[in-house]
Amino acid sequence: MLKNFTKILFKNSALFLFFIFYQISFSSFAQSSVSNVDVIQEIEKSLLFDKDSREKMDFFQKKKSRKSDIVINQAGSFGQDEKSAVEITIVNPKSENFNIREKEKLAYNATLIGQYEVAIELYKQVIALEPANIYSKFSLAVVYQQIGQYRQAKSLYYELLKTNPANEEEIVGNLLSILVEESPKDAVYLLSRLTAENPKSSYILAQAAIAYDKVKNYDQAISLFQRAISLDENNLGYKYNLAIIYDKTSDREKALELYSSVAKNYSGEDQSIPIDQVQKRIESIRSKL
Repeated sequence: MLKNFTKILFKNSALFLFFIFYQISFSSFAQSSVSNVDVIQEIEKSLLFDKDSREKMDFFQKKKSRKSDIVINQAGSFGQDEKSAVEITIVNPKSENFNIREKEKLAYNATLIGQYEVAIELYKQVIALEPANIYSKFSLAVVYQQIGQYRQAKSLYYELLKTNPANEEEIVGNLLSILVEESPKDAVYLLSRLTAENPKSSYILAQAAIAYDKVKNYDQAISLFQRAISLDENNLGYKYNLAIIYDKTSDREKALELYSSVAKNYSGEDQSIPIDQVQKRIESIRSKL
């Protein structure tokens, strides 16, 4: 189940430029604040500059062929298929009628249908009873990240990273996603170094492209996405993002070519790509050429 959560953020928020997080004010679980400098130092120390581990980040693209149990659509809510597959009613998440494992399952299901406040409360209860429960801490961090509560998510990820967890790569990847959203300049600094260290990692190249797009260095973002696509030609997410950048920079012909490629090869499984919006952009651009 933990790996299913991992795919939420990379497939959808980290690699899609127009993703909109819900901004919901929930009670904070992680009270301490972790600076981006601390995060970067821990990332460098723990994984990304370890020569024996450099290529581990590519595990993300190897997993892309599997359909995630959780799919977030462009509006930030879960797709209808996922909602209809889950039946859950929680009147009072503070009820003591559930044991720890039941609360974990309820929290997971609550996340699936967008009951984030319920999920947070349940995961916090589990962690209070099992402070060493890595799954629940990671899952809670993912929920916080989904709703844009970056400080809480970052503190939990940072705490987990210092314990050398088995899912270290997933944690590092989610921290990179937060850096890109929260502090693009810091992300550019780190990811520019990572691309030099990992020139064959399409995932890192794409993450770096997102960071450069955030700071409006579109030429560099385009170059990095082109390199990522050359390494992973079937990745529609990379093509979609590059199309967006071409669209923003008024390079309509190239944007149209990539949007058309995305639409042609879209299988329906990757619900994180807003195919309706892609079709609208294709029609709009064609009308202007």
